[in-house]
Amino acid sequence: MTLEVEPRVYRRASQLLDAVSSSTGSRFHWNVKDPFVLGELVTPLLILPGSALVTGSLDPGVVVFSLALFALLASWRLTHQRLVSGIAATGSVLRRVSLSYAIASAVSVATGAGSMSTLLSVTVTAVPFLMSAHALLRVGERAARRRHSKRKTLVVGGGEIARRVISVLAAHSEYGLEVVGAVDDDARFIPAELGTKVLGGLSDLPKLVRATEAKVVIVAYSAGDQKAMVGTLREIVAKGASVWIVPRLFELGWRGLNGDHIWGLPVMHLRSPAQYRPQWALKRLFDVVLTATGVLILSPLLFLITAAVYFDLGRPILHRQRRVTRGGIQFEMLKFRTMRVTDHKVETTEWAADRERMSRLGCFLRATCLDELPQLFNVLRGDMSLVGPRPERPHFVNVFSDLYREYDARHRLPAGLTGWAQIHGLRGDTSIEERAAFDNFYIENWSLSKDMRIIMRTLLVLAKRTGTPSRQNDHNAYH
Repeated sequence: MTLEVEPRVYRRASQLLDAVSSSTGSRFHWNVKDPFVLGELVTPLLILPGSALVTGSLDPGVVVFSLALFALLASWRLTHQRLVSGIAATGSVLRRVSLSYAIASAVSVATGAGSMSTLLSVTVTAVPFLMSAHALLRVGERAARRRHSKRKTLVVGGGEIARRVISVLAAHSEYGLEVVGAVDDDARFIPAELGTKVLGGLSDLPKLVRATEAKVVIVAYSAGDQKAMVGTLREIVAKGASVWIVPRLFELGWRGLNGDHIWGLPVMHLRSPAQYRPQWALKRLFDVVLTATGVLILSPLLFLITAAVYFDLGRPILHRQRRVTRGGIQFEMLKFRTMRVTDHKVETTEWAADRERMSRLGCFLRATCLDELPQLFNVLRGDMSLVGPRPERPHFVNVFSDLYREYDARHRLPAGLTGWAQIHGLRGDTSIEERAAFDNFYIENWSLSKDMRIIMRTLLVLAKRTGTPSRQNDHNAYH
């Protein structure tokens, strides 16, 4: 089946994704110049001189413990903001101290270096030390917020909840937030009743954030289109603004990992884009190490498949096709060829596989997903990641982006060899809208641990695949 459309109806992928690529183009900065944030980050490192002063020597296990605790607390702190106080909660500290102790213990046992009793003593005293230091920093932080200039804040909404937020922030200086205006399409209250002036509608929000130099945006319900607001909030978060959202039905109780409160009113912090979190720097290293290892292990299999394709279909061995990855960038994706060569236009617009052109070997390779193995080299070249939204052809990116509102948003991260949608059975000839929803869920909730779980589940799915000629629910020739 060939899916063709009038060229003038659909925009090019690069045009469709301008908003996404531009919003992710500017680097997100953490405010590490804040002395209280710096103080919290440095506190775990003070364990080293303290331990050396008490014991008279620097224990290797304590060094590993201190560095691990620093890395774990810094990674958490730089991606989790709080309104009332920026100091880490007790539970977060305890979990990271326990994990640091486990890491240091494993290193000490493996190397035979360091004293386990010293490490245990340092771990036990680390918790009260950290909590005491954090309490002092919290007192200093609150005092500084009252004395120094406040962060400019925009409130999205013009109803009762927005008025409550504006009133609380005006009365409680410890939050350090100064409301400079409200934004809503149809404010319920006039400025005098709301407590601040209404600066414009939701579509004006990115422009107003720049014009007012607002550092914080609080979404307190709104009369505007909620779906349209999603893209707007993603844009201003990518530009560096801190966005907090009052959840719906909060009266029934609400608690989240990124949650806080404004004088009893629950709010959720919108996390920064995945590529601007500390863990993101490790994703590429993770890809390269794991992929290079996979290529070495699978090299005999790659050679056998290459020879089999040559004798079955001749040259070319590889099927090369233009696909779209992060920000609308196109690249040449590699696969083992499974069908006889046909017209280029057919390959770029054909959605369902032509079984008459597929060889028996091709059916087997597709049934076992072995035809995807050359994409390991795409990962090594940096075209793709091991985990991410599956890449699509430019023609279909144009089509699907106009048909489904959230489709183009899935290009905020690099394309992947496998993904969250694929391990849930959404591959081949399945719902594009559902695939986009799964891809965007993955993007919003990305973490290295999620990548690892997806890879493990992908391997389990592949191990269970038996038999031949056809993939279940997979009639797409190029997925």
